[in-house]
Amino acid sequence: MPAAFYGISTRIYALVALALITAASLTFFILNSASNGAYALRMGELQHITDIGRSHIEAYEARVQAGEMTLDEAKTAAAQILNDLRYGDNGYVYAFDSEIIYAVHPFRPQWVGAESQRNLKDVNGNLIMEMILDALDENGRSESTIFFENPATKTVEPKLTFVQYYEPWDWYIGTGAYVNDIEADIALMRMEALGGLGVVLALLIGVSYVIIRSTLPPLNALKDRMGTMSDGDLESDVPGLQDRSEIGQMAQAVANFRDGLQMQAAMEIEARTKDEERQRVVAILSQRLAKFASGDLTVRVEDAMPDEFRQVAEDFNATVTQISDLMRTMIAGVVQIETESEALDASSRELGMRTETQAASLEQTSAALTELSASVRNSAEESRAASDRVKQASERTERGAQVVKQTIDAMQGIEESSQKISSITSLIDDISFQTSLLALNAGVEAARAGEAGRGFAVVAGEVRALAGKSSDAAREIAELISNASREVETGVALARDSGAALDEINEHIAAINETVSALADAAREQSTGLQEITAAADQLDQVTQQNAAMFEETSATTQRLRDEAGTLAQNARRFQLEDNGSRPLRRALC
Repeated sequence: MPAAFYGISTRIYALVALALITAASLTFFILNSASNGAYALRMGELQHITDIGRSHIEAYEARVQAGEMTLDEAKTAAAQILNDLRYGDNGYVYAFDSEIIYAVHPFRPQWVGAESQRNLKDVNGNLIMEMILDALDENGRSESTIFFENPATKTVEPKLTFVQYYEPWDWYIGTGAYVNDIEADIALMRMEALGGLGVVLALLIGVSYVIIRSTLPPLNALKDRMGTMSDGDLESDVPGLQDRSEIGQMAQAVANFRDGLQMQAAMEIEARTKDEERQRVVAILSQRLAKFASGDLTVRVEDAMPDEFRQVAEDFNATVTQISDLMRTMIAGVVQIETESEALDASSRELGMRTETQAASLEQTSAALTELSASVRNSAEESRAASDRVKQASERTERGAQVVKQTIDAMQGIEESSQKISSITSLIDDISFQTSLLALNAGVEAARAGEAGRGFAVVAGEVRALAGKSSDAAREIAELISNASREVETGVALARDSGAALDEINEHIAAINETVSALADAAREQSTGLQEITAAADQLDQVTQQNAAMFEETSATTQRLRDEAGTLAQNARRFQLEDNGSRPLRRALC
């Protein structure tokens, strides 16, 4: 898109065009609304005329219903009224039935009661009656537009037609009106609107031209001044500073920008000057540092320096002085290190020989302690085994004593059971005695009964015999229980004696166990002490051997220290120092 389309003047003209289009659209909308309103108002007037005619017809229909006149008389009277009904300059009312036979038409009397006018057409060839009937709504009303020659103007013009249907008489009551007056009013309104739009257009164009002429030159001047500023002109004035509009604010912003550029240019000049000064200072410091790196400790920075680098020169001189003093001290220290390292080397050799002798003695002592510790450890283990065997014997004796106790308890239970059985046998003996008495009594009663009780006597004899046998068996059981009870008493006594003997044995075994445990604990403690002594001797042996190794390393380190001290002295000879008379010298090391 060309750059001209982005210009301010183009945008202002575009706004003018947009405003004009909006005004024209609004004007045409208002004209269209006014035209539609005028046509609707005219159609309402036509409906009012037909309503008047319909009201006359309804009045005559009411009289017909009341019997005041016949239907034909009523139609004739109503037709006369409709025929005479006028409005405006040439408005009239007509009526026809469903066969399109006119009943009323004031300007076409030849059509009244004549043939059907169904094929009646307007000047455009449209069938008028079909248009009217096709436009009927559910209320029996029809609105349509037909074209006829207007008698007043002798020109073809549209004519609004309104028809409504009266069903009791099968009449279509209609009327119509030309709209040339409406069109004339609308045409006048259009002319007035176009004139107003023309005036508005002229005003907008004039105002936009004035705005453009008052805005673009200052803006172009500001644009040109900014171009010269970009080319390096920072001294010329900025146009438009006195303007009170936004252009003046823009000019002030451009002036501020120019002042900023001037300050920036001054700062750049100052920065270049400082940069040149820095380069000179860096060259001086580089030269002095090169001498310092070569070992010249007499170098100093005595040149004229800027204020910001004066402290750096003083720090450099102070650093060199401190390093020179440090080198003097270090050289003296190197001499002392050489002397001390020789003495340390001799002492390290002698201490190493003594440490080796001590390590050999400790190794023999550690071997003897190891053998003694093994012997004591074996004794402790045997004592521990003997103690374990004594504990096992004691446990077995305790288990035997528990078995004896259980045996005694069982025999006591057998004795109690024997006593209970004795009681039961005594009871059985009593039952046998009673049964024998009952059997004897039964035999006596059976003998008294004679032959009838003989069988019962036999049974009583058998019962008596069984009772006797039961008594004998109970006595035998009692004797056996008595013998078993005596044997049980003897066993219980023997078991008590065995338990007492086992308790005594268990006490002796416990005493032996305590003695053996004490011996085992003592042997264990001796073994532990000997192990600790052996471990300490081994550790002392290892430490002694480590000390011997460390003394060897110390001796080697001392030798290296002597070598390093010699190298350090050789390197220190390269530094150039100042004597007390501030003269350069090279200090030799002996």
